[in-house]
Amino acid sequence: MGKVRSTDVGERLRLAPYWERALVASDRTNLIIDPGPSFGAGDHPSTVMALELLESAMKPPKSGVGAPSMLDVGTGTGVLAIAAALLGAVRVLAVDIDSSAVFTARRNLDLNGIPSRKAGGISAVTLAVGGAECACGPFDLVAANLAAPTLLRLSDILPDLTGLYLVLSGIADAMKEPVLNAYTCRDLRLLASRERSGWNAALLGRRSVTA
Repeated sequence: MGKVRSTDVGERLRLAPYWERALVASDRTNLIIDPGPSFGAGDHPSTVMALELLESAMKPPKSGVGAPSMLDVGTGTGVLAIAAALLGAVRVLAVDIDSSAVFTARRNLDLNGIPSRKAGGISAVTLAVGGAECACGPFDLVAANLAAPTLLRLSDILPDLTGLYLVLSGIADAMKEPVLNAYTCRDLRLLASRERSGWNAALLGRRSVTA
């Protein structure tokens, strides 16, 4: 655990394991992550690339909206949802079929000072146990850092939930072409891509959206 160190991501973000939270003072937006018993600290290449593309999509000149809404499918530690909230998303829904992931994500929301939704309350992030099927879209931005077979299964669902941008990550080299083909035939086009250590990520947008 102690070998995991704080990591700068993109132009504005810094990933920090919670045991280093007292050591991460900087002008970057800090994402404090407790991996819990089953999840990483957010420094996996697929997560880092997803964060980079998420940050890029949320730049005001590109987003076309003042404060975007965001859906995080398969939230895990909640790191993508937390980043979206801290970067200014007006509404974030984070879902995962694993209830232990939702528990871990809720703790990480607390570590970052972001409230999870409670009955009758106002909050930045709503957590829910379930899959993409339980979300009511569209959302300006949808992110899914999942294994390629799962992304292929969701290729009939995620495009319909996407208002502007879709971030896909967790794609092994051998599955890059099948996954991108499945999504770019759904009124989405490839705007940017990343490759690192055998993993791939992509930012797709509606055909009317400029890169």
